[in-house]
Amino acid sequence: MLCELCGNDVPRTKTVVVEATVLAVCPSCARFGTEVGAPAVRRKATPPVIAERLEARRRRMTPRDVYTQGGEEDLAEDYAARIRAAREARGWKQAELAAKINERVTVIAKIESGAMMPNEDLLRRLERALEIKLKEKVPTVQAKKGGAREGMTLGDLMDLEGEG
Repeated sequence: MLCELCGNDVPRTKTVVVEATVLAVCPSCARFGTEVGAPAVRRKATPPVIAERLEARRRRMTPRDVYTQGGEEDLAEDYAARIRAAREARGWKQAELAAKINERVTVIAKIESGAMMPNEDLLRRLERALEIKLKEKVPTVQAKKGGAREGMTLGDLMDLEGEG
């Protein structure tokens, strides 16, 4: 058994409380805490908040394969034209749209000209204010499986995109 305080391998440990923490320690480290008569009972079930956080962390940390996922949403290629058309359909000037979404007029002008891509927050605000959809599903590209020595080249990928 290992001492949880010094790390030594000992035949027998004692259960002690060291600064409000229950530890299994060797007899020489037992002097640093107060010995507990019976071994501490640890709860079997984790609290629901901790379980939720662990589950969220597990989902977040799981590696994703971009080739097997369904089509994800991405910013539409014609986002600038969509924003300008929706603004003009409402009869708003760039300054009015900027005021409604709490943004500078220069940012709106750059987005409408295609010189700037909006971040996720700005994208949501534009979609909500203009009542339009700026994201669209992007189809998944299936990769060809080559031989053991043959890998996929950029040309192969371009051929695949041209077929679809």
